Amino acid sequence: MTTLPQFNTNSQVATRPVLLQLEDQYNKRIDDDIAKLVDCFTDIVKAGEVRSCESLLSLIGELKQNLLLNDTKTLTALRQKRSEKLTENTAAIKGRLSTMRSELAETIYDLETVYYRSLTNN
Repeated sequence: MTTLPQFNTNSQVATRPVLLQLEDQYNKRIDDDIAKLVDCFTDIVKAGEVRSCESLLSLIGELKQNLLLNDTKTLTALRQKRSEKLTENTAAIKGRLSTMRSELAETIYDLETVYYRSLTNN
């Protein structure tokens, strides 16, 4: 029967916990590095989302402005409505002026009649 040297088995047993400790340290470092990478990528994605949102809002504003400035159909309709309203107002004012002119002419006629009668009666 041969016996194994005690030195080899003790060194193998002694090195095993050291290797496990090294493996655990490397695994911990790997986990920490991966967690940092995930955090960095999360920040990058969030920054990208913010930039994308800002870009989309800017684009929407430009589209609205372009629509407002270049929508000739709507602008023409609004101008037509305004023109019709002004024409109605002008007609109403002319009607009132005509009525006032005729009332004033009647009043002047009445006043002249009274005035000339008073001259002839004296």
